Amino acid sequence: MRPTTIDTGDEFAGFHPDVMKFFDELAANNERTFWLANKERYEQHVRAPMQALANALEGAFGEPHLYRPYRDVRFSKDKRPYKVHVAVSFGGRGPGAIGGRYVHLDRSGLFVGGGAYQLDSETLARYRRSVSEQRTGEELAGIVEELKTKGYDIGGERLKRAPRGFDPEHPRIDLLKQKGIFASKHDAPADWFYTPALLDHVLRVFGESEELVNWLRHHVA
Repeated sequence: MRPTTIDTGDEFAGFHPDVMKFFDELAANNERTFWLANKERYEQHVRAPMQALANALEGAFGEPHLYRPYRDVRFSKDKRPYKVHVAVSFGGRGPGAIGGRYVHLDRSGLFVGGGAYQLDSETLARYRRSVSEQRTGEELAGIVEELKTKGYDIGGERLKRAPRGFDPEHPRIDLLKQKGIFASKHDAPADWFYTPALLDHVLRVFGESEELVNWLRHHVA
């Protein structure tokens, strides 16, 4: 689905305190009637703060892509028309973006991270080649271990078994099983979501995941 942007000159001051209540109500009334009656509320309390956050980050992390609130239901059994979250990405669109960064807010809280969640066949081959080589592979292993010690989750699509052509006893087999690699933090809803401290948190996560992003750009992109 094609992301979009809106213009706002406002500095990011945090999300509006109504944002979680809006998501709760939209989840319970995911239909056009509710949406039309509350669209201005969405624009002011959900979308505008995320755009302000994107604007604050744009200079350092590239063009932001604020995703539309409408679900693509063409091939889904779930026909609910509206997303119960708001999200923005930097450095490329979609899960295959190499070195992309992502911010996602929903009723469960705030998800922030960086990396590449799902690599296509060509980039996956380069990733595995770099992981299998001692110098670059050990470099990635060190980056991942450091992120884990800082409380990051290491996600991305993953095989259950060793990929074809690789020894199941390879010292970095866990990394070789990855079909993408993404470092993230998730925080449950908290009062600081409604303050500029949320921007500081995003900056810290983006900064701490920078080594992983750079490794992917240098050895996979």
